[in-house]
Amino acid sequence: MFSAESTQYLELVARLLIDGSEEGDTLFHQFIKSFPTPLAVKNMTIDEKKELLEEGEQMEILLAALKLGELVVRSKTCLFGHAYSSQILSNEVMNRLSGESQESLYLVGTDIHNDIIDIKQMFIGGLSECNVYPDQIFRRALIQSASGIAVVHNHPSGSVEPSSADRAMIKRLERGCQMLGLTFLDFLIVAQDNYYSWRENQAFQKK
Repeated sequence: MFSAESTQYLELVARLLIDGSEEGDTLFHQFIKSFPTPLAVKNMTIDEKKELLEEGEQMEILLAALKLGELVVRSKTCLFGHAYSSQILSNEVMNRLSGESQESLYLVGTDIHNDIIDIKQMFIGGLSECNVYPDQIFRRALIQSASGIAVVHNHPSGSVEPSSADRAMIKRLERGCQMLGLTFLDFLIVAQDNYYSWRENQAFQKK
């Protein structure tokens, strides 16, 4: 029995490829055989895309639709102008990092009203780690005249539990902010559909 996601996937591919002709049916079955799930499409290689393009116009349309969907998911909304919220910020970065297989880290700078004035991707790492340099984080914050900072990074593994390296980094950032007169707003870890907030966790522990 197919899941709701699998059924929707098959229906969408069918709409793009099946046109009542025998060729359309053949293309549909070939595509589903090679890419039976959305995850298989997500992991499609460049060579596989080239092979599909050789199948003709219908496959070109399908690949264009996939590219459009990818652009929509990765499109960046404006963070500037309104008060900082851990949940809103984590949701925004989830959208930015959706589908990423590498760890990366964003720095968010705010003014004295906690309105966001700057957001920048600072570091990109590998599958399970990302080297972070606090001096570069603080330099960026000071250049942008930020009053407070939040640091956000992803865990492609899907777990939002902070690692020992994350906890050590939180302490270094907290100390650095105290020395520089910056407000350390939060350290967020995001996954596909979940997040960890250092600030929210601190508040929970105090209850």
